[in-house]
Amino acid sequence: MATDYDAPRRRGDEDIETDSLEGLKAAEKAEPDVDDTDDGEIVEPYDVPMADLSGEELSGTVIPRQADEFTCSVCFLVQHRSRIAEKAGDNEYICVDCA
Repeated sequence: MATDYDAPRRRGDEDIETDSLEGLKAAEKAEPDVDDTDDGEIVEPYDVPMADLSGEELSGTVIPRQADEFTCSVCFLVQHRSRIAEKAGDNEYICVDCA
């Protein structure tokens, strides 16, 4: 069977032509509008209790920075010297995470 490649192509009946305004309107009517942003649950606001913690005492030991540790000048976390990415100035270093 010979095929004429210059002839205009025909679309199937189930395909809706969306190249024209009428085709877009038909496609819009075919799909029902579904609002999926509301899941139906009512969300109550969460109130943070205003407890007075000034009389509480923490039970932890504070260990000072060791000789093989540094404080990152960006995130201010104490880390091991193997995590130095770059030097920012005199005794100022930047960790691998912040670099």
